[in-house]
Amino acid sequence: MKKIIFSFLALALFVTAQSQTDTSLDKTANAVCDCLGKSSITDKSSQEDIEKAFTSCVIQSAPDLVSKIVSSGKDYETAGQEIGTQLVMAMMKNNCAAFMKIAGALSANGGNGFEMTLPGETETEATNAQSTDGTVIKVEERDFTYITIKTTSGRELTFMYYEYVPGSDDWIKSATTKLTNKKVTLSYIETEVYQPKFKQFMNVKEIKTLTIK
Repeated sequence: MKKIIFSFLALALFVTAQSQTDTSLDKTANAVCDCLGKSSITDKSSQEDIEKAFTSCVIQSAPDLVSKIVSSGKDYETAGQEIGTQLVMAMMKNNCAAFMKIAGALSANGGNGFEMTLPGETETEATNAQSTDGTVIKVEERDFTYITIKTTSGRELTFMYYEYVPGSDDWIKSATTKLTNKKVTLSYIETEVYQPKFKQFMNVKEIKTLTIK
């Protein structure tokens, strides 16, 4: 896991310096804001609970954002802070009451920032992550879930769902129905796992993020 640290002071200065936010982030910011608004956090919540709620909402409501962090090509922490700051800036610009409540609760408890921990990623994995686009042509439920896509260049590539993928709650339980014939963008790493069927370790393409277009 990798922690991305946000400083309220830095965010405030950033917002002051920027009069406008990239409108492409507005939809994502609103989705995360809505999620935060439905959470159980209050001005009495601990910093740990607030951080968990914020991280959960980003993972559930903004899988594209996580994908951008992973596949940006930049240092994982740097990319996360840059993109996360843009998201927070958009929420502040849109006067997201739920986020303001988080900021107020943390400030009241003497905090000057918070951490967001994205699951399943190490710095090495983020550095080695690759991304591709294509159409899902086959989904197989075996020892793991295997997703085969046909890329825009015509190649057929198979990927393994091995660890939790942000946003996958929406499709993993009925992956064949939800993914087949859908255009997707995904990031992945080459990893080695033990395959009981072949009784040996084999290299596979492990999915880190998957976004349905």
